[in-house]
Amino acid sequence: MIVSAVLVSVFVFGTAWSQDKPADPSGVAGAATTPSETGSETNAAAQDNGSAEKKTGEEKTSEVKSEAAPPKSTRSESKSRAEKNDNKKHVRVLTLSGNYEDLPSPGSLNPTELIFGGGGKTKSFYRLCDYLGELESEEKVTHVVFDLSDVSMAMNPAQLDEIDRRIVRLRSSGKKLIAWLENADNTHLSIASACNEVIMADFGGIDMPSSTMESMFYRDAMDLVGLHASVVRAGDFKGAVEPYTNSVMSAHLKQHYVEMLESINAAQVARIARGRGLTVGAVRELQKKRMLLPAEALSSKLVDRLAPYGTMKQTIMANLGDEYEWSKPKAKPKREVSIFELMSKAMSPPKDSSKLKDESIAVLHLSGAIQDGKDPSPGAIVSGPTVKLIEELNADDKVKGVVVRINSPGGSATASEAIRQSLDALAKKKPIVFSMGEVAASGGYWITCIGQPILAEHGTITGSIGVFSLKVTLGSLLRRVGVRVETVHLDSSAAMDSIDHAWTDEEIARMQDFIDHTYGQFLKLASESRRMSVDAIKPLAGGRVWSGEQAKQRGLVDNLGGLDDAIAMVAKKLSIEKPKVISRPDAPTGLDLFKFLGGADDEMGDIQIGTTDSVDSVLRSLESQLLGLMTRQGFKADGTKLLFRALAKPESGLPKAWALMSEEIKIR
Repeated sequence: MIVSAVLVSVFVFGTAWSQDKPADPSGVAGAATTPSETGSETNAAAQDNGSAEKKTGEEKTSEVKSEAAPPKSTRSESKSRAEKNDNKKHVRVLTLSGNYEDLPSPGSLNPTELIFGGGGKTKSFYRLCDYLGELESEEKVTHVVFDLSDVSMAMNPAQLDEIDRRIVRLRSSGKKLIAWLENADNTHLSIASACNEVIMADFGGIDMPSSTMESMFYRDAMDLVGLHASVVRAGDFKGAVEPYTNSVMSAHLKQHYVEMLESINAAQVARIARGRGLTVGAVRELQKKRMLLPAEALSSKLVDRLAPYGTMKQTIMANLGDEYEWSKPKAKPKREVSIFELMSKAMSPPKDSSKLKDESIAVLHLSGAIQDGKDPSPGAIVSGPTVKLIEELNADDKVKGVVVRINSPGGSATASEAIRQSLDALAKKKPIVFSMGEVAASGGYWITCIGQPILAEHGTITGSIGVFSLKVTLGSLLRRVGVRVETVHLDSSAAMDSIDHAWTDEEIARMQDFIDHTYGQFLKLASESRRMSVDAIKPLAGGRVWSGEQAKQRGLVDNLGGLDDAIAMVAKKLSIEKPKVISRPDAPTGLDLFKFLGGADDEMGDIQIGTTDSVDSVLRSLESQLLGLMTRQGFKADGTKLLFRALAKPESGLPKAWALMSEEIKIR
């Protein structure tokens, strides 16, 4: 049994594990007592106890007195050193590493990582932002060093816009900010450019490519294995279906994406140019070179000076003097957690923190693909639990206003409408502002259509106002492996749902009416929300995708800004100077052990066709292999997973209408 195997493994490798809980929850490195230090203290104490037993009572009494009352000279020296250290100015070092997410998903954990260590690379972006805000009021901290040496450190374009504002604000508070670079990409360089000084290791370099987009197309592979996609869509720019219908991207869609990339890249170049005091044209020319040696980075003024590799602390402290002290965020001491406590935590439900004591502004994080359902799912926006959560915010008198933070490519049109209606009801009672993150497209845009303010970042991907329906036919594939499907029906229309039946022209025409009706509703909602005519919205819709800046120019969003700006807008409406801010949903405190150990919703391994359920096996095998490939290549796969799950478990009634932007694209 899997549970038994895990328990045995834990007991074999140790019945306790060290749990390190940093006071700074952003994932910034902090100082902590090492196991060797703890062990030395324990051994020393044991030796003292052993020797004390051999001494006479008089010796013991004398020793106790000596320990209790050290010489006055020693005490005064210790006090003097402590006062001297207290008077020192602090140089606080922040080590940024791993992938920062608005709302880290608990579903990304791995049981082997919990037991044997490792993992932990996903960090909370807004905890990092909060920590930068706290530093503004720390009087002893005069210098802040951003250690950007981790090559895996990653933030999306929307996050880079927001952290740039946070760093500029920290700099305006009087702190001197220093960035340390080794091997840097656009993310490292964007953060460093907001600092007063940028130091680069002489054994490193900069890789600063212009914005690119990669996309996966499956049509040829589907032809090889015997799959056929029947598609009905509204809008020629609905790129979500092209991977299933085309071998390559259509020319008009490619040109549209080029214009979007130009907008995203322009914001990136402007950010670096502004921070380094360079012209936009100069930075763009450096982008075309792409790879720069340290000497080239120095001569082009992307960095201020070079230093020997691995000498960050020595280099920075050498210019400051003895009155400065190098410091890291404080960390709570390690504690031992028994296997029984670990299992108790794993099986415990989330803590109920829904009861508020103070009047607050709630940040509602909606992250992931939008799907119908009643049960919550990590990394997804499920209609049932989301509507319930919104209703709870509406009923809670302590929640005075709400900021809705969206990171979603969309999903089910019906689920999107259910969430939109509940947000509309909330807006009638409390002020709401939408804050778009990395992507708020298709269904992610649908839920904003309630006539309330919308903020987006320069690099946000939004729009994609369009609808489609998709059916994948497995008849050819099943026949190749010796499976034949016989459908007995009274008329041809009843066979529309058969797994070996592609939609006919007549059936596609009927489906087109259904999709056009749903698309018409989308257009109507968007036009009313943006106070534009349907005719004015149509040229912006049809599945067209826009950057945040393009959307602002076209009236699809109200302004450019981040979560901090959205909170300030709600606070202003409420006339609150310093609002208390809470986040919903709460991060789970317990671990879903059964999902970790394997369950119905886990990605499946290779499944052989011809077992108990051939059709389900085919789809799950394809899903596992496709999603695995996409994940390894850095693509997000929530939307694709949602489509495959819907194909594997088709619902009765009308085919599903999707308001979903393609996630088979990767922009960097």
